[in-house]
Amino acid sequence: MFNSAFKCRVCDNNLSITIDFGLMPIANNLLEQNYEVVKSEYKFHMQTAVCNKCGCFQIVKVPDKNLMFNNTYTYFASQSKSMTHHFQILGDSIMKNFVKDESDYVLDLGSNDGIFLKNFVDNEIDHLGVDASENVVNNSKSKGINAICGFFNKNLCESIIKSKGKAKVIISTNTMHHIEKCHEVLEGMDLLLKDDGMIIIEDPYLPDMLKLGSFEQIYAEHNFIWCCSSYKTLFEKYSFFLNDVEHFSIHGGSMRYYFSRNKERSKSVDKYLALEKNIKVADDLTYENFKIKSEEVCNKLKNFLKEEKSKGKRICGYGATAKSSTLLNFAKIDGSLIECIYDSTPAKIGKITPGTHIPIKDASKFRFENFDYTILFAWNLKNEITAKEKKNGARTTWVEYVPEIKLTNAN
Repeated sequence: MFNSAFKCRVCDNNLSITIDFGLMPIANNLLEQNYEVVKSEYKFHMQTAVCNKCGCFQIVKVPDKNLMFNNTYTYFASQSKSMTHHFQILGDSIMKNFVKDESDYVLDLGSNDGIFLKNFVDNEIDHLGVDASENVVNNSKSKGINAICGFFNKNLCESIIKSKGKAKVIISTNTMHHIEKCHEVLEGMDLLLKDDGMIIIEDPYLPDMLKLGSFEQIYAEHNFIWCCSSYKTLFEKYSFFLNDVEHFSIHGGSMRYYFSRNKERSKSVDKYLALEKNIKVADDLTYENFKIKSEEVCNKLKNFLKEEKSKGKRICGYGATAKSSTLLNFAKIDGSLIECIYDSTPAKIGKITPGTHIPIKDASKFRFENFDYTILFAWNLKNEITAKEKKNGARTTWVEYVPEIKLTNAN
């Protein structure tokens, strides 16, 4: 740990470096199986840091946003049935509690393939999606969703106001941690939101990551891991106040935050602010312990793979997730230990993983291979995946690795 010359992107305080991951690829930049492409693969020096003042956990230097969010973005949220159900419940709640007038519309920042806004199309409620990746925007439009491609900032919001007026609800799920220039987002929200409007944010929750040792949540596109105290600091700079929070187990632990211009605050907000103070989210020692836990996860998994490989066992992975990129590269696990990774996303199939170059295969073929062990990289969707493959008759032993190695027979 040491104080660097880098400043917190929330409050401008000096940062304390926590983990140095070395050179890392961009997690969602899956590669074609082509020598020239692999040879010229882009990598960046990934270091994480914490702000000892506001508790904001962040990547120190973030790659150019155009390298991460473009027309080859490979994450399509609607591939997951459990996530679709999760956001359907949220959509129903917003329609019931916040959309009261025909002039009210909902804006989704980071709308992806329309997983959330599909609820509003089905109920004929006015909406607008904004996403920086053209291919997922086009995919959402094919479902009847009103969406535009662009980076969310003051200029874009001025354009939206001219065409649609101000939004009653601005929602952003699993997106705010993607955006390096968080103040540009808040400037836009301040301009775009109606005076009586509500901002709803949902992201992976920092204390859950620290508890599990799930360092895989950290990668180029996840350049923040937020908590109540860091979000509260950011939003209050624009006279938005944290009214309520809801905790969910999804993604290994997520928090939903409700902000408005109203200063009322629920007991839940006080509860989680106290928890964060208790576990010392702004303290250097917390991250020294987290680093040790993260290295233990890597070492235990790699030693397990080496031992089983030496016995002649066949090993694959399931879920070519962005977070698996951090694990594989940090632990230096490649195709010599894992034969391939199965995934159901068409944009990923036939490519290779960034940095470690493990082939990605069609998940519909998984049931025919009967691997001895399958590393569950998409562990946040464990129940959905294991139930599906059990129904398909797949024969394997599932391997979970966060926070410990856990083996489960597929049948």
